[in-house]
Amino acid sequence: MNELRGYWNEDNKPGIRNSVAVLPLSVFSGTAALNISNAVEGTTLLLHTHGRAEIGLNRERFHTNIVNQILNPNVQSALLVGYEHKTTERYLSEIRSKTKKRVESIVVLDRGTIDSVADGTKIAMELSSAASEVTREPMSVSDLCIGIKCGSTDATSGIASNPAVGSAIDNVISQGGTAIFSETTEIMGAERVLAKRAKNGEVAKKIVDAVKKNEEYAMSLGVDLMGVNPVPDNIEGGISTIEEKSLGAILKSGTSIIQDVLGFGEIPAEKGLYFMDSPSAAQEVLTALTSAGCHLILFSTGMGNPSGTPISPVIKVTGNRHTVKRIPEHIDVDVSGMIFEEMTRTEAGKRVYQYVIKVVNGKRTRAEILKHREFSPVPVGL
Repeated sequence: MNELRGYWNEDNKPGIRNSVAVLPLSVFSGTAALNISNAVEGTTLLLHTHGRAEIGLNRERFHTNIVNQILNPNVQSALLVGYEHKTTERYLSEIRSKTKKRVESIVVLDRGTIDSVADGTKIAMELSSAASEVTREPMSVSDLCIGIKCGSTDATSGIASNPAVGSAIDNVISQGGTAIFSETTEIMGAERVLAKRAKNGEVAKKIVDAVKKNEEYAMSLGVDLMGVNPVPDNIEGGISTIEEKSLGAILKSGTSIIQDVLGFGEIPAEKGLYFMDSPSAAQEVLTALTSAGCHLILFSTGMGNPSGTPISPVIKVTGNRHTVKRIPEHIDVDVSGMIFEEMTRTEAGKRVYQYVIKVVNGKRTRAEILKHREFSPVPVGL
């Protein structure tokens, strides 16, 4: 049994990273946040171009992502960089009501960008200094929450990388851990297969209804999802239909019982496997999974993808040997041996699981090393 060690925070939850988040609440405070983070070692910037004039569903999702990013166990403390007082105080009050972590704020309109950067830098220094004193202590697999994503799918994804990830996820769930897979359009055509694994009839209906709702929304916009998914790079990689893509995609969720369907960025209430009703664009899904509390994300890919997040490490897994040779800097785990019958699904799953353990204990993923820290709090598309 591998020993796991994490950074326990004031919420009595272990993180696998020890981040001091610097989070602008508006595009207009992004420059101040950027300068503060650049000045202070040990801070993690969540830069974005939103926070003004979002309405409806986009506003709800933005709000969820802003609040829940700070609640992620990998965040030790945070500095909110606001543009004006009312919004800043509202976010500060809500976040403080949900966490015991230290969360501070500054407001750019109070003193302007230059003085706000000076004030924020002093606060960020204090937070970074305190975070540097936190040391790793024992944690268990049952403490883990792992996100699951696939992207740049090709014919090898459903044969190798998705089954390997699914095997690793089964291992985590069997030890009392939590995992979340998402992308509603990526289960289209396979929703009834997933529904058979639902905890009960109510959850099964939620899975089927999520797909139906997406189909109806697309039709209301005059969009035929069958015509836009698979996308051109999927087709080039050997995927012929959305059903074929979905049947391969769901393999990454393993075989465990699905406890419930989560909303976008929603934090699960209990342990086990969950499906998140969400759009499928890579960066938006990664952001939502981080908001849901995922310590790390397993990302199955055929042709490769460089995406990362500021808060949660992203592990890229591929079964395509050509991708490993072409862009090795974007691949963490090679399970192409499954294609050539050099390893079984169980052996590939064990390789993925062992890499997860290493990342939990501090090993940096390729996306972390290359500073892929994309953050997209307002999702696009379906």
